[in-house]
Amino acid sequence: MSELKSTYYDDNEILIRSANKEDMKAVAEMIQELADFEKMPQGPKMSVRDLEHDGFEVSPPAFQCKIAELKGAVTQPVIGYALYFPTYSTWEGRSMMLEDLYVKNSERRHGVGKRLFNAVAKEASKTGCSRLDFHVLEWNPARSFYESKGAVNLTASEQWCYYRLTGEALNNVSNEGGKS
Repeated sequence: MSELKSTYYDDNEILIRSANKEDMKAVAEMIQELADFEKMPQGPKMSVRDLEHDGFEVSPPAFQCKIAELKGAVTQPVIGYALYFPTYSTWEGRSMMLEDLYVKNSERRHGVGKRLFNAVAKEASKTGCSRLDFHVLEWNPARSFYESKGAVNLTASEQWCYYRLTGEALNNVSNEGGKS
């Protein structure tokens, strides 16, 4: 049985940098690829224009983004992204939420995801954040990577349940106003 061998990109081959407005087309395409991977192809509702506006035309921006770029690539040099934003913990102060980390399937097992994750962790640390929060689907094999970095599964350890209020339910609650 042969073992899958990984070849890591060296610093001369890959660049991790802050995204710019022009990167949002590639990011939008990868958001769709991520949704397809997560078996939720109808999930993304954001357009390239929404990403451009929310990340680069409002102050403060709604999100920040790191890009993994393959140096010297003529077509499609952007091979991964990490999208994140500041949050606040009433227990620990400044925090950061990593919304997405994605590397194109053809570029996995080359250390790109590790570099993106480390860049976001560095940004969190540099900006005084006490923690970096993120969600990983239970079946996603990347869970072992995050756990190897020291990430703790809060559902298992602290029994936190992650909730979401959207669509009609969100509208109904917002329309209740001051009613009890």
